[in-house]
Amino acid sequence: MFRTLFIACSLVIVLLAISAVQLSKPLNYGMEAEIFKSQDNKEISATSIKNTDEQARPNIVVILADDLGYGDIGLHGSKAIKTPNIDQLAVEGANFSQAYSSAAICSPSRAGLLSGRYPLRSGIIHPIQAAGDSFARKASYKAAVAFSNLAAIDMIGGGNAVKGLPADEITIAELLKSAGYRTAVFGKWHLGDFTAWPEYHPHKHGFDHFVGFNMSNDDWPVAFYRNKEKMIGDIGLDQAHYTKLFTEEAIKFIQQESQEPFFIFLSQKDPHQPFFPSENFAGKSLGGPYGDAVEEFDWSVGAVLEALKKQGIDKNTLILVTSDNGPWYEGSAGSLRGRKGQSYEGGFKVPLLARWPNQIPAGTKIDVSVMNIDFLPSFAAAAGVSLPQDRIIDGKSFLPLFKEPSKSHEEFSQRPLYFFHDYDVEAIRLGDWKLIANNSHYVWPNPLDKNDSLIGGLAGSRDYKPANSSTSVATLGTWPLLYNLQTDPGEAYNLAKSLPEKKEFLHSKLDQWKTEFYRNPRGWIQNSEDKN
Repeated sequence: MFRTLFIACSLVIVLLAISAVQLSKPLNYGMEAEIFKSQDNKEISATSIKNTDEQARPNIVVILADDLGYGDIGLHGSKAIKTPNIDQLAVEGANFSQAYSSAAICSPSRAGLLSGRYPLRSGIIHPIQAAGDSFARKASYKAAVAFSNLAAIDMIGGGNAVKGLPADEITIAELLKSAGYRTAVFGKWHLGDFTAWPEYHPHKHGFDHFVGFNMSNDDWPVAFYRNKEKMIGDIGLDQAHYTKLFTEEAIKFIQQESQEPFFIFLSQKDPHQPFFPSENFAGKSLGGPYGDAVEEFDWSVGAVLEALKKQGIDKNTLILVTSDNGPWYEGSAGSLRGRKGQSYEGGFKVPLLARWPNQIPAGTKIDVSVMNIDFLPSFAAAAGVSLPQDRIIDGKSFLPLFKEPSKSHEEFSQRPLYFFHDYDVEAIRLGDWKLIANNSHYVWPNPLDKNDSLIGGLAGSRDYKPANSSTSVATLGTWPLLYNLQTDPGEAYNLAKSLPEKKEFLHSKLDQWKTEFYRNPRGWIQNSEDKN
């Protein structure tokens, strides 16, 4: 009994000591909730956003999958899942071979997509929780945050700094609405549970019309809304018909709004688990329920395109199909390393197909790196709308890539892209090179080897030092990781020791950008020195 008590007391003392050390280190890099409080003077008007061109403005449609892996489509080698409609977009339009989401997890990625800015500028680092979640799920989340502050689990920095997308972020919908576009979102929102906090409703972020869920399809209670009317308090497991419903709602909007330019954000629940394919698709693929859900998503893409053609407006419609991040427990990242939640390619790299017959030559292949933060400036350029001048827009318009896809386009090929994990900027890609300063593997041999924390450092630093030797070598992973993605897209071979100058160059670029970012994380522009 005494021995058991002694061991228990010792463990408590050790944990308290670790807590004192770990909590003295700001795992959120000093990014307190106060800096994410919305500015009171946000306006979308001619002073900051104005229509600069009276050109024929295209309709714009974004169809977003949830957790679709890079390797889940036929175009990228899938044998188990058929995606003829998505694959056809590459034949008729453009395939981006080096496309990334702005986060390896859902809510942050959506914030980046809609704002054109790295999602941490919005204070969103994790999937936003449902306000009405069960006590047990809320308690488990609180426990996860507590343990993350000890770096005992892969959730460094704890939870989100905000409850939803801040009101002062300017979305694609708000930007295009200022130019006369009709705007709609169908499907999953997941940028603030408006059942409890109405300020996060899509209507507050520039969308005229909304039919969909407040949360992800596994964040029960999941409410189904039509605009501001709650139709169902909790959909529970009755989910099989919603992919078709959201698709039909998008088609109805196309039919009703075809005389004026419109923006549609079709944010499907598929193939996020748990999988609920409809009767027409259940059991039809060779990829199990996950594959069935992907094939139904592909059907949705085809149905929307067919509706555009029937209205005679497909040639002047820019349609993009992509995913919010890499695959989770099921799905394929192809030959890429890592999955959802990681800074490896499998977490961030996603399919991205574009079709716009008036502007994109059929069969275009784009091999420079882009990210979903590029959507907002690209759509602004397509619609003839100027960008906000009061904030850093991290993305760039990729429209020039359509006109000259074989050109080097140094503004993209030599543009650094940064990869966030929680509050930390973990990695940088520049040209063919990628450096990961540190990363949480969450796989054997050590899930805790992110060495910028005490527990992570202890778990990942079992060095070997022979007796009577002054030299020690790492027996597990070493940091940083340097990869050439042209010759090693699967991130299998660390070149950090072989190419120390390249490693130091990228590390210095990453550190410099991190310093500047944390100095002004919201990216508000006070003077010309703060501009992109």
